[in-house]
Amino acid sequence: MPNSASPSLLHPSPSAAAPSGKAVLETLLRQLVLAVGPLNLLQAGCPEPSTVVALAAGLSDNGRGRLVCCDPESERALAATAAVEAAGYGRHAEVRVGRPEHLLPGVPGPVDLLLLGSAPESYLPLLSLLEPRMLPGAVVVAHGAGRCTQFLEYLRMPGSGYVSLPVSFGGGLEMAVRAR
Repeated sequence: MPNSASPSLLHPSPSAAAPSGKAVLETLLRQLVLAVGPLNLLQAGCPEPSTVVALAAGLSDNGRGRLVCCDPESERALAATAAVEAAGYGRHAEVRVGRPEHLLPGVPGPVDLLLLGSAPESYLPLLSLLEPRMLPGAVVVAHGAGRCTQFLEYLRMPGSGYVSLPVSFGGGLEMAVRAR
């Protein structure tokens, strides 16, 4: 089975130096995939190819699931595709070129895990498009959500159907779980 994570991240020695923020984020996302066990993982934006690889690695470890990632910049999408293929996870991930709000709603099936890493102003409209397909327990992870007040107000509003938590990490993450 392919393994893109460095051995030091999988089994750090007690004396190991703290990993970089990027490595920690990749490990956190892989752990999230392992814990949630999503069948359908959607990602809006792929600024770092290694993040897409980490997500696909988690799906491979689970032995199931599919990641569809969309990025409007063809160069980033091609870099992510090449990284996924080089790591041997091509059967678990597909990277599409185009605007996530145009492409992701067309992906069939329920949404188990939604990663938002594109333009923060698109987070609430994209969530609104995908929300009808999100079952209870679906997870939303939004990078840089602190720049999108309406999105945060929606997730955190009592009665919104989400349990949401800001995570002070890597420029700020918001993690929400759909409660109903």
